[in-house]
Amino acid sequence: MATADWNSLLQQSNDLVGQEYNNVPRVERTLPQLQQYADALRSRTNRFRGPAEHAAATRLLAQQGLDATRLTSEVVGLEIVPTIEDVFHADTGNVEEYLQQVEEATLLAAIQEAQQESVASFESYMESCMARDWAANKRQLFGLIAPNNLVGTGGGLGGGGGLGGAGPQPLIGRTAGGGLSFGAPALRLSPKEAAYVEVVKRMATQAAAAGAGGGLGGGGGSGVDVVRDFLKACKDNEDKAPGQDTPISSVWALLADVLAEAKARGLAPSAPLAAGGGGGAGLAAAAAAAAAGGSGRYVEALAAGARKHLERGFKSHVRSTISRYKLAAERGADPDYLREVQAYVQVKFRDRGALDFAAPGGAGMDTSWIQLFYALRSGDDPAARRAADRCGDLLLAAGGGGGGGLGGGGGGGMFGAGRSGLGGSSVRPLVDEWLAGGCRLSERSAQALSREAERLLRDKNGLRHSPKAPYQALVCALLAGDARSMDALGGVLQSLTLPPILSTIEDFMWAKLAVVAGSSGGGAAGGGAAGGAAAAAAGGVVAGVPPYSLADLQADINRWPPQYYSKQNREPLLYVTVLVLSLQLGAALRFLWRDDTAKPYRLDAVHMGLALQAEGALAALGALSDASAAAAAAAAGSGASSAAAAASADVATMALAYGRKFLAAGDAATALYYYWLAAGARGGGLAVKGALLRELLAGGRDFGTLLGGGGAGARGALHALVPDPEERRRLFEGVAYECQMSAQPEEAVELYLAADRPTAALALINSQMSAAIAAAADEAAAAAPGGGGAMSPAPGSAPAAERLERIARSGRAAAERLTGVRLAPGAPPPAAAAPSAAVAADPAARRELEAFWQLGVVRDMLLAARRGRHDQALQRLSELPFIPTERSRLDLCVRMSTQLHPAIAERLQDIISTAADSIAARRQQVGREAAAGLAAELAVITAYANSMAGARLSQAVYRKLAEAQVYVS
Repeated sequence: MATADWNSLLQQSNDLVGQEYNNVPRVERTLPQLQQYADALRSRTNRFRGPAEHAAATRLLAQQGLDATRLTSEVVGLEIVPTIEDVFHADTGNVEEYLQQVEEATLLAAIQEAQQESVASFESYMESCMARDWAANKRQLFGLIAPNNLVGTGGGLGGGGGLGGAGPQPLIGRTAGGGLSFGAPALRLSPKEAAYVEVVKRMATQAAAAGAGGGLGGGGGSGVDVVRDFLKACKDNEDKAPGQDTPISSVWALLADVLAEAKARGLAPSAPLAAGGGGGAGLAAAAAAAAAGGSGRYVEALAAGARKHLERGFKSHVRSTISRYKLAAERGADPDYLREVQAYVQVKFRDRGALDFAAPGGAGMDTSWIQLFYALRSGDDPAARRAADRCGDLLLAAGGGGGGGLGGGGGGGMFGAGRSGLGGSSVRPLVDEWLAGGCRLSERSAQALSREAERLLRDKNGLRHSPKAPYQALVCALLAGDARSMDALGGVLQSLTLPPILSTIEDFMWAKLAVVAGSSGGGAAGGGAAGGAAAAAAGGVVAGVPPYSLADLQADINRWPPQYYSKQNREPLLYVTVLVLSLQLGAALRFLWRDDTAKPYRLDAVHMGLALQAEGALAALGALSDASAAAAAAAAGSGASSAAAAASADVATMALAYGRKFLAAGDAATALYYYWLAAGARGGGLAVKGALLRELLAGGRDFGTLLGGGGAGARGALHALVPDPEERRRLFEGVAYECQMSAQPEEAVELYLAADRPTAALALINSQMSAAIAAAADEAAAAAPGGGGAMSPAPGSAPAAERLERIARSGRAAAERLTGVRLAPGAPPPAAAAPSAAVAADPAARRELEAFWQLGVVRDMLLAARRGRHDQALQRLSELPFIPTERSRLDLCVRMSTQLHPAIAERLQDIISTAADSIAARRQQVGREAAAGLAAELAVITAYANSMAGARLSQAVYRKLAEAQVYVS
């Protein structure tokens, strides 16, 4: 510090001392001492402070306005960042080598990082693949275990259960409790499923009442719109699948609209033609043309219905768009639909400035062809005609030579002879012709418009700079029915990076369906879809342009997998919608029934198939496909399969699989409706109905509910499906005979009884009862060893006796039907009662009836003997007219034995053996006089047996008679 500074400090100190601060101590120090003490203090308080240079630096920084302490702390906390030289040590002598070394090290590090990322990505991909494969295998396994989980089980009985049928108590084959098998799970139906079942019952009943014979009539002959009924049931009980936005009711609504157009035109599908054998190519082609002609108009109406459904949907889209953009649309209150189309166009082209219909004097962008397209797309014919009046710049090239022009003569224009070369005209006459002809034009008009579409497609600059040019080309191709130009337009717009016009699947399907309708016939003289099918099969040209048939549309749709239409399987009903729009109804049903992604809709698949089969749509589409396939096969010299038969077989399979769910739960009455509809889908013949009815009777055992208890006139469940008693009787007889031939005697008995054939039923009962008596007798002997068993075994412990009782109950029902006399279950047979006139006039009925009563006596005799009641056995023996107990009746009984019923003859040796055992056992319980009578009776029976030696009796019977004689004597 300078001397002046020290002097100044000293002066200040003296001034302070001079003040009166008596309490401040006085310290006498010299300047060197103060400097010495300051240096010592500074060295103790700041250890970083070094020699004099540091102090000078501190003073210098202070003079410059810098805080030395703060600067020191910042320098101490400074982070040192390494440089590239610190990482990559320079082992080279020049810059180039150093940079090369750095580049190589960088590349090596990048390669290592890429390898690590590749390994991680591969492992992640393999894990996702394994998870996906595992999920697919799990779905497949569960699908194999329970492929059609259509009906749930629960506590309540739903869906019109089998308890509602009136009928007698169970006969042969029923459970001991009667009616249903209560061990089976009862059904618990969802509200939609119960509503579907009720629609099925009404459909089958009304079809039967209308004369469809209980099966599925073609074309909905009952006059009931079953698809609309199912649609109402679905909407009332909608249960949309989780995670999906498309409801199944939209598919039902589409089907209803598709079928509505055919009904509005009064068209019904014709019956499929039976294929003849060995007719050659000419006959096959003729049959194909006839089949196509029979179903072609109906299929054409179905395609028109699909197109109108899309038009109504587009109308709704137009209105919703206008509602969202009210300010841009400027709709106003004009009710004219063309004004609505203009409002939609104004919203769509709101960034293009003023439009012609909105600008004063029409100075804006020309939208005439755009309005025409959207008017046609909406299906509003009056608006399309008025929009066509404004399209006046159509250029049509006149044909060269004689007659090439559309106006006739020598090369005139299309609408006047004064034009030559290129001429302008309005498109209104062509639109009128197209609308009036059902989307068809005459051959010359179609050729001209096809050429105009090709000209517009070649003009790339016009397509790029004129917004109306793509719409004009599309309308020309649409009116001409030129699918080739329509597809080319899409490719050209894509190459020019212009937005497509048919940007949605709905627009694409509508345009293709319109082209299909235009290719299905040639003008007013066209033969409808039959002509289109024949032309397509022959590879010809319809209406001057390459034909585009329904099969071509379906082939275009099937080029892409279902995932393309269903948003990667998230919306499977979208793919079903596309299939229905392209009239691939059979493929839509198979997808809903079999695909794992559509598993929640298998219930709807069953009932959609039944509804379409009832309407006849599947048969009509199959007949048209068969006609085209037959024509192609005839041209190729090969055979063709039947698409109609395949679709009907799928419907029958679905109906049977669904009906078996009810059958397993004991609801045979509801299962009957599905079985009956399945039989109708398979042709409705007696053999098919018989096979399915046999399966139903064998599986459900609910004969009273299904058949009724009062003959063919009784009101069982089948009465609603076959209301005519005579027809029902013929059906029962035919099915009963099939059951008899198929070793199903119990079902045959019930069917014969239901068909008012008690004699045939009694014949089967007698043969069954004869075998059941032997089994019950053996069972009784085993239950009472040594002859001292219980007289009445516990219920359920004697199945043979229970079966014998059921057979006897059936026999009593048949006997009551024959005699007209009702008996109590334990009453003796009316041996003394006079037979009815019908029985007296029918020897076969009288013989079967007598055999039944005799088998009842044989049953009582054998069971009594097995239970040790030999006195009762001998009493019942005396009631058999063909067994002699006295010498005087021996010859008569021998003659009677030659005419015994086969069922009685089978038990004859059991009767004689039991008689011998009972006489021998009874000998121990009687006196001498009674024993003599038993010996005489045994001698008569022995003589009776000897008179039939070797005929019907075995050696065991003779040994038993001999043993009894020894014991009695």
